[in-house]
Amino acid sequence: MTALLYHPPAPNVSRRKSSRYNYLPRGKKFRNRSLPSNAIAKHNDDKLSSYSSSSKPQGRVCVAFPGGGLFFYWQAGVIAYLQEEGYNLSSHNTLVSGASAGALSATLAKTGVNTYDATTLALSMSEDAGIWDRPSGLQGVWGSIIRDWLERLLPADAEERAEDGLVILVTPVPSFGKLRISEFEDRHDLVAANMASVHLPWFLDGKLTSNFRGTQCIDGSFLARPSDYFDEKLYYSEGPRLIIDFKRDPVMKDRALEFIKVVSKQTIWDILEQGKKHAKIMDRDGCFRILPRN
Repeated sequence: MTALLYHPPAPNVSRRKSSRYNYLPRGKKFRNRSLPSNAIAKHNDDKLSSYSSSSKPQGRVCVAFPGGGLFFYWQAGVIAYLQEEGYNLSSHNTLVSGASAGALSATLAKTGVNTYDATTLALSMSEDAGIWDRPSGLQGVWGSIIRDWLERLLPADAEERAEDGLVILVTPVPSFGKLRISEFEDRHDLVAANMASVHLPWFLDGKLTSNFRGTQCIDGSFLARPSDYFDEKLYYSEGPRLIIDFKRDPVMKDRALEFIKVVSKQTIWDILEQGKKHAKIMDRDGCFRILPRN
């Protein structure tokens, strides 16, 4: 298979709790929903299996975007294909989760941003910052570029579009557990969650951590497992789950160490187009049949 899909296991009410999974306290402006600020859930390791044509989704479909640095653009290609073919990741019937660069992908997908426009803007801003002329490349300036890029790119109602359908992973320090951020006070809070999730210590902006809602955090993909992307206790009733990971693409799987490498503009467009090509293969193999369509 070209993608990882699995169905969530049935809930086990007797399962013990674990401090690995928890949530940051919400600000006073957050709406009071069923998700408590101190919710804790324990995950068993995911049992990954192929999605068969005889299986029928129950509830919302869950889509995960793991981290990948530079290979955000591969995920952007997959999203572009899905958008062009009428698959609707913005639908309330789809729960989207992401960590690190995958958090950016998940956020763009959920808020309906065109990934070609996002890539064009990213390259333009990088050129303005002189990325290709700096001896240290992205180091020390990448963070400010990403923040400004999100502020300019996301729609004015981005936090409303993300409501009840977007989960961003961050890694708190020093516990190195996983925090799932699923409610956003406003657009700026959504941007801040993304910045905490993409934070590579020292590299992004010269700082060890990112302060998110008073908690020191680093890259959300650090020590992340497939099961981290969705909370089994809260989302066990959701439908099948799809993981969009460049390492599942035979053309890209051996390039993981290039995740912070500065490459040419053409190489970035090539990576995006490869993601789009691989998405076509995934579609042919039936990986996207679980997704809602416009």
